[in-house]
Amino acid sequence: MVSAETVLPPPVENASADTMLFADVPIDPLEGKMDLGEETQNTKAQAQTMDSEVDLVEPGSPASGLEPGISDSASDLSSPATSIEAHEVLEGRRVRQDSGVGLEKTYADPSSAAIDAPGKVSIENEWTPANASAHERPVPSISALIIDLGDVCCNWTAPQSLPISPAMLHRLLKTRTWYEYDSGALTQEDCYNNLATQYGVSAADVGEAFKQATSSLSPNEDTFEVLRNLKRTYNDSLKIYLMSNIPSPEWESVRADTRYDWTLFDGFFPSGQVGMCKPELRFFWHVLESIKLKPKDVVFIDDNAENVLAARSLGIRCLRYKVVNGLKQFIKSVFDDPIKRGQEWLQSNAKNMWSETTQGREVRDNFAQLFLYEACRDLDLVSMTFYERTWNYYIEKPIDTVEKHPDDVDTTSMAMTILPQDTNKANGILDEVLTYTNKDGIIMTYFDTKRPRIDPIVCVNAVRFFYKYNRGECTPALEPTKSWISDVLFYRAYLDGTYYYPTGEVFLYLFSRLLVANADSDMYRSTSSLLRERLGERIGAPGDALELAMRVIGCVDMGITNEVDFRKLESMQEEDGSWPIGWLCQTGKISLKIGNKGVTTAFAVKAIEKARKR
Repeated sequence: MVSAETVLPPPVENASADTMLFADVPIDPLEGKMDLGEETQNTKAQAQTMDSEVDLVEPGSPASGLEPGISDSASDLSSPATSIEAHEVLEGRRVRQDSGVGLEKTYADPSSAAIDAPGKVSIENEWTPANASAHERPVPSISALIIDLGDVCCNWTAPQSLPISPAMLHRLLKTRTWYEYDSGALTQEDCYNNLATQYGVSAADVGEAFKQATSSLSPNEDTFEVLRNLKRTYNDSLKIYLMSNIPSPEWESVRADTRYDWTLFDGFFPSGQVGMCKPELRFFWHVLESIKLKPKDVVFIDDNAENVLAARSLGIRCLRYKVVNGLKQFIKSVFDDPIKRGQEWLQSNAKNMWSETTQGREVRDNFAQLFLYEACRDLDLVSMTFYERTWNYYIEKPIDTVEKHPDDVDTTSMAMTILPQDTNKANGILDEVLTYTNKDGIIMTYFDTKRPRIDPIVCVNAVRFFYKYNRGECTPALEPTKSWISDVLFYRAYLDGTYYYPTGEVFLYLFSRLLVANADSDMYRSTSSLLRERLGERIGAPGDALELAMRVIGCVDMGITNEVDFRKLESMQEEDGSWPIGWLCQTGKISLKIGNKGVTTAFAVKAIEKARKR
């Protein structure tokens, strides 16, 4: 490992467009001391009996003077929900649907899990080349995208002056009165009059304030460009629908605005015409029934956390919109196979994936290259120095020191475990490893008695090395080391990391690799149940992309479902196909972290592959 000597040390007045106009904010039951009990139920009953018609676009068909593909009015069409059989609706509501993140039952057959994954077949045939024709139009993994309007598809610029303050507008939008207007149960005139009476302001001022707020909306061109690219790529294979809390008069005003490219949408679900508001679950079910899709077949994008939670509770995959770059990253994670994108990034950076410190200093080391190879099993991707006997952490001279860095047990054990080796040579090295133990009989980190450091993660790698060459159970001198790593596992001593590793996730990952490779061993019998328990404890814990990938792999290896970290890991993929750097190890005394983007990406790809196959 690396020795310490080798390195140098928002306000209410600026409310959002949704807040200002489209009421995607929770209604405050205390506003105006209003009772939301029986009256709310009556409102819901009214909404349910209203015409729940939606602007649904029939591609290519003209509609009342508008551009082809856009309907003139919701009243021109009957609700598609009426064409769905009752048993289909009930079945859709009662059966939980996976949100389409790659954990479908269809992946039970491992042979089908990587059909579309590009790359070369290497030693263990873990990556399979793609066979799709280049000229074929891609088919999206989901059928529809449902997107919000305010603060997602449009922006709001506060007018220079309003007859009432933005703070008052925000307050008005949280009332029961506005909810009724939003859902079509009140006319605009009645809404403004009720609000004026309730808050002691002029109805004319209320109307003028909302008129100015509506006119100040403008299309978010960045979002529209994302939608435009999706349509260019998938054409009619992907449907895009708008779902927004917006009263009918305001919707008609925005819909008539020619600055918006409404031709990108296949249908519209404004709350004022549908008679329902987000985050009501029935609104989501109505949309799904209207477009005849299941929750797992769609994705939902909204800037309001409450709406996103409601959609997720139905099994819909969601993004809470904040910035357009986040939207682009989410779109890529949904529509482009993360495995394919990750492998393409690895191939394009082959033999040039070096480690770096938290200070940005490049480190050329064998250790990270060995981890990279363990994840991808492709020697064409890695660049390392091969040794006749023991291995050194560094490929080149140690950084910032003239001192020779000794060979170490950690790097040597990794190399001897995952690379083809001569058995006689391996046994000779194992004998040498046993000569470097401390007074407790525990294997040390370096082939150097002047550096008497021990580390449980180094010891796990050493034990893997011994079991690889069938000496794990027949070597009495190994027992103190085996006993110690078992105790570290039992007492969770790894939680704050170790001397050479900033996180305990590496310990659990390598321990799982030890047990999976030796399922008939004494170590498996004595620690497998405990390891499953410890891995389960870590599910959902904070961590960088490498930690999450190692956790997912460890869980899959030990038969544990870990959808939480799987989802989070997938969402962390960057636009270029890589994953953000994770910190693999660290120096001794000053604990300077060293990471490798290539290792992180390779492990993320492997984790997703394994999770899909499970």
